[in-house]
Amino acid sequence: MTDSSASPVRNRGEKTRAKLLRAARTVFERDGFIEARISDIAKSAGVSHGTFYTYFSSKEEIFRELVTELQSELARPHEPPAESRPSDPVSRIDAGNRAYLEGYRRNAKLMATLEQVSTFNDEMRELRKSTRGLFVERSARSIRRWQEQGVADPQLDPRVASSALCNMVDRFAYVWLVLGEEFDFDVAATTLTRLWCQALGMSVGDAEVRPLPKGRARVGGRTPRTRRVGAESSG
Repeated sequence: MTDSSASPVRNRGEKTRAKLLRAARTVFERDGFIEARISDIAKSAGVSHGTFYTYFSSKEEIFRELVTELQSELARPHEPPAESRPSDPVSRIDAGNRAYLEGYRRNAKLMATLEQVSTFNDEMRELRKSTRGLFVERSARSIRRWQEQGVADPQLDPRVASSALCNMVDRFAYVWLVLGEEFDFDVAATTLTRLWCQALGMSVGDAEVRPLPKGRARVGGRTPRTRRVGAESSG
């Protein structure tokens, strides 16, 4: 026999837990990790201090859950259906960079707190590294495939190249969206994609990468001569 009271109780518990997570995000983004207090999280969620401990054992635990959700969002950005995704490597790099920058921009305050915690908390540092590793390995596989297809420089070590290029995008996003250096989104995304592709020996001349906004010409007025990427290549 099913206990009819179980479902409402479970639903209330899930709602309270979700409220605590939303409140914790607000407090961490406002105060940073070190200054954040459980009492402030409980107050922001509209629950008692003791209720917090029904769902989380510490502020480290609730922060860890927030970071896990954040990293999942950044590691698996929303993509269009497979049939409508761009097929050439340059366009796929451009789409991936834009998705990452959009995700970072939505979560810049929490990313700033994560950067803070990663400097002194071993668990958060390992979580940051492991999620970054997902990006590096995924990009390394793509670089290796493009080398086999003859559209990327075969002299490059795929993993080293991937790590360096992922670092470029990630640190650029940090300086831009956390430290506050101002950039135009389209100019930033397009420039990062061009740097990424040119580092791999790909020409962006014939690819479906978005052009720089009018009046913002490339340095030197031309793209370096590199191997062209055929539209038939897959990313």
